[in-house]
Parts: sequence; structure tokens; C-alpha cells
Amino acid sequence: VKNIAGNERAKGRDSNLWRYRALAGGYYIFKHEYVIVFQKPASQGDVRRELRKVKQMPPWGRVQGDDWDRASRFIYSTRTLDALRRETKRVAAETGLPLRDFGCYVIRRWYNFHTHQAALDIVLAHPRTRPEPDPFHHTVDFHLDGEGFDLKLTELPKGFGHDIAYARSHPEHLARWLYEHQSAQGRFHGANRTFVVLHDAAGPDRTWELRRDFARLERAIHAFLDEPNLMRVEFADRGGKQHRPLAGVIFCGRE
Repeated sequence: VKNIAGNERAKGRDSNLWRYRALAGGYYIFKHEYVIVFQKPASQGDVRRELRKVKQMPPWGRVQGDDWDRASRFIYSTRTLDALRRETKRVAAETGLPLRDFGCYVIRRWYNFHTHQAALDIVLAHPRTRPEPDPFHHTVDFHLDGEGFDLKLTELPKGFGHDIAYARSHPEHLARWLYEHQSAQGRFHGANRTFVVLHDAAGPDRTWELRRDFARLERAIHAFLDEPNLMRVEFADRGGKQHRPLAGVIFCGRE
């Protein structure tokens, strides 16, 4: 084990384990490309304040992929926007990536990662849930009534082809669509998932802001967890393999 800039880095296990977890004692483990990083995080309030400083959300600019994910893995341990900007410039210069495009990619990954973690904290605050004890688990963020689930925050996808009213009335259709159209790279899996579907009816282009509307998220998530409505979703992946995961769909919107 070697100490580098306050972090402990050591060899990991399988190269396809890219997930992150909150552990007992307030430490995170991050794993990507055989690297585990142990770092004590800033307080929840500090990170949330940084998330609220984001004024606008640029487009991805490209399909999210493993190569740029590896280049931007510093988003996991970066807690402030200022530090994020510095690290983005450094990595872009070292790797020859276009700074503007890479910067857009980085801010979206950083924002999505830390808002996901905040949403997971909200889930785990509910008495019916418990955390996944294995920090290397590829498909489980939390357990609900004994079943393991991955947590996924997503906007109502334009490609779904239906409005939010239809989605609310047909959650199984939406869940199947989300499974069938997920990334074909390292993020793909057909295991149980709980989807938090975000939609701003008045300003769809501002839906990204709902990821940091923690009070609204808590109301929606805890209302679902009080009386979970879980569905058995049947779908086939691109290779033709059949999957039958349990899925829950939580709608969190702003009228």
C-alpha cells in the first residue's frame, strides 16, 4: 500500500468492478482499473453546497464511454468545484483531450455521481432499507425488504416517446424501456433496479436541477418506500438473453 497525496491506493480484484459505495465509518471505496481509493469524505452538507453552486449543465457532447470514464475517475474523490476545474485542466493537458469537451463530460459525471450518492443516503435513511455490505458488489446499492437493488436516477427519456402522464400510468413499460436502452458497456446489467425518474413539466431543460432538490427527492423516495410497488420486468438484452428483474419506479417531478 502506498500513500499518495493523502489517499491509500492498492491493487483491487476484478477489472470490471467500477462501482462505488459508502461504508461504515464514513469512508468510501472507489475501484476502477485495478485501483481502490480509500478517502474520508467531506461532510454531506459541504458536498451538497458545492452541488448547488452549479449554475448550468452542459450537454455530454458524446456518448458516455469507458475511455473517458477512466480519464475522469478523479470525480469520485473531488469534493469542490474549484478542485474539479483544476484537475480537469491537468488531466486534459496530460492526456491531450480537448479541454472544453472533456470539461463538459467531467462536470456531468461529477454532478451525477454526488447527487446519486445523496439520493442513496436518502434511501438508506428509510427504516425498510439497509446498505449493501459488500463495497465491490456490481449490481446492488441497497436492500429493500431483503431484496437487493441498484439505484438509478434518470430524466424521463425523450426516446421513450410518451409523456410523463403516460409514464406514471405505465411504469412497467417505462422500466422495460430503460432496461432495454441502457449502456452496452460496463454499466449494463439485468439485475433489480429502482429508478428515480425526474421531470420538470414547466421547464424540461431544467430537470437536471431536481437531482439536487434533496427535500423533494426525500418526499418522493420515502413515499415509495413506505409502500413499495415492485414489478417483475421481462426483457431481452442485445445478445438475446432473457432477464426478469424486480423493478421499482419513483417519479419525482416539478409542475
